[in-house]
Amino acid sequence: MIVLAVLTRNTLSPLLLTYENESSYLHIDSQGCALFIANSYEPSYRIQEPLLLAHGIMTDSKTVHLVVLKSSGDLCYTLISGAGTPQTTLIAKLDVRGTRYRRLFLFPQGKVIHIFYASTHKSIPELWRIEHRFWNGNTWHSTHMGEVVHPREPLYHVNLDSQGNLHLCSVTFQGRYSLLFTNRFNGTFHIWGSPTETLKIAGEVMDMAALMTTDNVHHLFWVVKTPTGQFELRSAQQLDAHELSSIWHPSLAPIKTFNSPCKNIGALEIGGVLWLLVYTGEEILMQNDGKGWKLLSTHTPSKQNLQWVHKDRKYFHQTYWLEDQIMRHAPAYYLELGFNVNIQTPPPSPSYPVPNQVRSPISTPTPTPAPPPVPAFYPDQLSSNCDPLPNIPATINIREVNSPNPPVISPEPVVKMPDTPGAATEIPKISEVHETVATPEVIEILETPQTPEALVPENLTEEVLHPMPSKESDQLQSLIKTVAHLEQENNLLSLAVKNMLSKFDQVIEVISENALQAKQEDPPPFDELEPVKEAMSNLEKETQSLSQVMRVMLVKQEERDSSLEKLETQISQLQSEKDDLKTKGGFWNKWIT
Repeated sequence: MIVLAVLTRNTLSPLLLTYENESSYLHIDSQGCALFIANSYEPSYRIQEPLLLAHGIMTDSKTVHLVVLKSSGDLCYTLISGAGTPQTTLIAKLDVRGTRYRRLFLFPQGKVIHIFYASTHKSIPELWRIEHRFWNGNTWHSTHMGEVVHPREPLYHVNLDSQGNLHLCSVTFQGRYSLLFTNRFNGTFHIWGSPTETLKIAGEVMDMAALMTTDNVHHLFWVVKTPTGQFELRSAQQLDAHELSSIWHPSLAPIKTFNSPCKNIGALEIGGVLWLLVYTGEEILMQNDGKGWKLLSTHTPSKQNLQWVHKDRKYFHQTYWLEDQIMRHAPAYYLELGFNVNIQTPPPSPSYPVPNQVRSPISTPTPTPAPPPVPAFYPDQLSSNCDPLPNIPATINIREVNSPNPPVISPEPVVKMPDTPGAATEIPKISEVHETVATPEVIEILETPQTPEALVPENLTEEVLHPMPSKESDQLQSLIKTVAHLEQENNLLSLAVKNMLSKFDQVIEVISENALQAKQEDPPPFDELEPVKEAMSNLEKETQSLSQVMRVMLVKQEERDSSLEKLETQISQLQSEKDDLKTKGGFWNKWIT
């Protein structure tokens, strides 16, 4: 029995669930889990039973989906929608005595629900079976997706593209090589394709991560052990995940080489910029803004592990990450990622009443009509104007709009973070601070207690958002002056060209008159023709030089017209960004403890 207990023991990490500007935090331990949602200092939902696995995702600002595997073997799905009663459904009864489970994925899509997990039996602990549970709106179905071989963790990842298709990537070790197998679930016809071997990697892959960008570029990262005993971080790209025949393009050189084994990899895309968090003997943060990978930060490992699940209208990210050591319930390196954190803590309270979970694994029907099992999410009905992120170009290599410090992409969020109930009695009461737009380097933290009369007025946010930043205002004034100067020079150049053309017409007219007069009169003597020939030759040379000058002036005029068009485009972009500053309130402006 001791061996079985060790086999089924999992290391549970908390979950940070975000959807656009909203967030929630799922605290998980072996005795249960507690969910904290936006604008609430108390857990809105709690399971007080021993758990082996737990996972979740937000599909809108008030809806959270959870899937948990209890120590009893019950695999349960729970829908938490606003202030309504949570609905819990028993999916299956799993064998937990001789089997351990890892890596849960949850994808709610309209009336369809996808759940993935991997399991291994005690008799063959390195062989992992990947299972897919699928709710089609009426019943649950189960599909076996294949096996992977790894001594520690099942190396597989599931991503969602813009058309609602699921992409499964799995890496298995076979002798001297590791093989990448891919498969795709068609979101329209609800069928899987055939697993295909798409990449052969020399050596044993220790860990892997994958992500799908908004332009449907599939990125794969892995750490492989070399014959010399070192560990290389490498990557590959699939440029168009919609194409079944699209091949993977591995990088020619490793991103980075380590002397110690890698424990975890985290991969994110934020505003078209790729981020990698590698957890080896150190915490290493890297960034790729289209100009190659750059090392941004290296620290000794001292932070708590965190699973980050971000859902948007067009894309999904689930990745390993770390929790910040100072700002609790915030992602590590939030300043480097471009987020501002505004701390809020609840007033001390002796207890926090929590709605307990219904003991029955299947929710009982109520007289009122039940909501659909999942909020509607149909990727083919999305509108481009509802996406908070700009469209990303085709590949990561040509994204010129990205920069390591993107102050102009979008207003940076002010993330509200209340502390946990357990630590509420140790931290003094801090009054609420309203959100303002700031640069990623500024953190507004109110450390002294204040009375309710000292709170910031509600209209402060609007007053701060209206003025344009001084830097953009100076750029706009400079561009306006340059446009005025170029317009003046353009008018002068046009006048000069008109004068040159007028003179040229006069010269041509004089030549025509002389030629006509020469035909009408008797031919002059031979010695009188020499001055005429010389004058005609000089006139021809002057005409050629005049033509060259006109061509140069016309080319310059075209260049100035092109410069004017570019400057007008830049001015319109600055004005649109000014309007965005007035209307947008931040990317992630609410965080929950």
